[in-house]
Amino acid sequence: MYIRKNIPEIGEFVIGTVESTKSHHVIFKLDEYNLNADLYTTEINRKEVRNFKVVFKKNRKFVLKVIKSSKSGINLSLRKVGAGQERAKQEEYRNEKIADEIINQTSKQLKIKYSELFKKTGDKILEKYDLIYPLFQESIDNPDIIDFLKLTKKNKDALISNIKSRISVKEKTFKYNFNFESTKSNGIVVVKNTVKKIFENLKNEKVKLEIKYMGPGKYRFNITPKNNKKISKIIDIIEKTLRKNLTYLGVREIK
Repeated sequence: MYIRKNIPEIGEFVIGTVESTKSHHVIFKLDEYNLNADLYTTEINRKEVRNFKVVFKKNRKFVLKVIKSSKSGINLSLRKVGAGQERAKQEEYRNEKIADEIINQTSKQLKIKYSELFKKTGDKILEKYDLIYPLFQESIDNPDIIDFLKLTKKNKDALISNIKSRISVKEKTFKYNFNFESTKSNGIVVVKNTVKKIFENLKNEKVKLEIKYMGPGKYRFNITPKNNKKISKIIDIIEKTLRKNLTYLGVREIK
């Protein structure tokens, strides 16, 4: 896992590994910073204080909150970390480890020193975005987003290839209310056939589509595309199909 060059900010959540315990505090090694920090008993829940030696065993990892940070020392809190914050930080840390492994794998593939490739990629990304994984995830659908790294085509292609092999795109479902109707005597049949036609017209777009009847002339479309950037094209296909076969009354996205 890469090491951050600065010191953590007050309010930041960090991953800490128990180094040692004293009578009134625990000394942690901050995994992301390679720095030591202190957790005093005043910032520990009573339950943990009562079982101090059992809870804070050497090499056990915790999610902690930074409450003081300066060159003279870093103080931590455990009682100010909620369950949701703990899970979010653990997931963030796991994801950053994956991003670091991707850079390492790419360096081996290209026969470049890890430190050299990280300087060209990881350092620049951290300077601009603070985290690496979210940018890597976005680059799956939009490879040009990493152009600011100014990598050679060979290096960029290798990096993108390794990103795609390790990271899956998080699916997003777009919700739209479509309004349409048929004034023909066999209107129900026409609507059903039009819905079938929509599915046929979208079969090459790698999209999941669920349609729910919401009331007279109102339908909820839950659209989950493989590539989120294609949502406009998908909406366009749906609208064209509706206009061709029915009286189309408009669409509204549900946020």
